[in-house]
Amino acid sequence: MNVLEIILLTVGFIGLVIAALTPKSTLGGLLALASFGGYFYINSLENWVPIIIFILGICLLIFEVFVPDFGVAGIIGFLLIIGGVYLTNNDLSTALRDLSIAVVAASFLFIMLIRRGYSLTHLQKLVLQNNLDKESGFSSNTDASAYLGKTGETTTPLRPSGKVQFEDTELDVVSTGEHIDTNVSVIVTKVEGYKIIVRRVD
Repeated sequence: MNVLEIILLTVGFIGLVIAALTPKSTLGGLLALASFGGYFYINSLENWVPIIIFILGICLLIFEVFVPDFGVAGIIGFLLIIGGVYLTNNDLSTALRDLSIAVVAASFLFIMLIRRGYSLTHLQKLVLQNNLDKESGFSSNTDASAYLGKTGETTTPLRPSGKVQFEDTELDVVSTGEHIDTNVSVIVTKVEGYKIIVRRVD
């Protein structure tokens, strides 16, 4: 067992979790980049194919976060990550073992951060644009505070971003971090400007 390879993979995925859940996005991203780069460097690859496949897999996983109803992107992304690691050491069992350890460690950190109140909401503000336009009766300088306390039904999965139908208006929302399926009743618990945060109705 190459412990250094496992450590580098693990630290890389931990860096992605830090970048996704905490305000230290830049630090987490650099940590992930350095760790993944070190992993491929110590394996002395003769071509860039495994690296490209691995990077595409990571990109698809990130894409899945921002396009919650796409679904297949996450699956393909994970398979590409496995493929990139497999092509690096030419041993499927080793690739699965190393990735399993890394993913379990990163998942543990993810759960701990979620329990401490961290979420993906700080990333969503980079791409989240609610339907509060003139056609919906809103202007660009108004917020969504009118929706605080209102209930609606999800029209797409929330992972954690997605869409919710409020009466005759469908808006982009963000959950408190949990995954919520389609056709589930949710309630608005917090509004930050035009960003609507919801949770599942108990």
